[in-house]
Amino acid sequence: MELLAKLGINWGLLIAQIVNFLIVMGVLGFFLYRPILNLLDARTERIRKSMEDAKRIEQHAQELAKLREAEMKRLDHESGEHFERIRKEAQALHEELLANAKKEAEATLQGALKRIDEERRIMMEDVMKTVNSVIVRMTEKLLEREFTPDDQKRIQEQLIADLPKSIR
Repeated sequence: MELLAKLGINWGLLIAQIVNFLIVMGVLGFFLYRPILNLLDARTERIRKSMEDAKRIEQHAQELAKLREAEMKRLDHESGEHFERIRKEAQALHEELLANAKKEAEATLQGALKRIDEERRIMMEDVMKTVNSVIVRMTEKLLEREFTPDDQKRIQEQLIADLPKSIR
């Protein structure tokens, strides 16, 4: 101990400083170190909870993305079906309109053919009247002359044979 005294170390003071150091360490440990550790533990726990919440939110977001994608596929499918149904309805309507137009055209054509046949019949009646009157006049003129019965018969047969050919 003398050696320490020669070095200028005072045992009483050294022990007092060691005790002071231990008291300061105890007070700092109790009032500062433990609250800091508790604060760090609480912060670590909040970070862990935040990470768990972030994972849950990410999983929920992925589930929502999957649901949205499934819903989009379903909507695409439904819109495709709807479009196909509308296209088929439009095709059916188009075919119905064409059929109606064909019926109307056929009816118009039949009406026109009937009018043409009626006009042809009226025209043939007029032609026959005209031909008959011409034949009667010609016959009157021919009869004014004196023909033999053979001449009359030959002219009459020739007129009867030529008449159907001239009518057509």
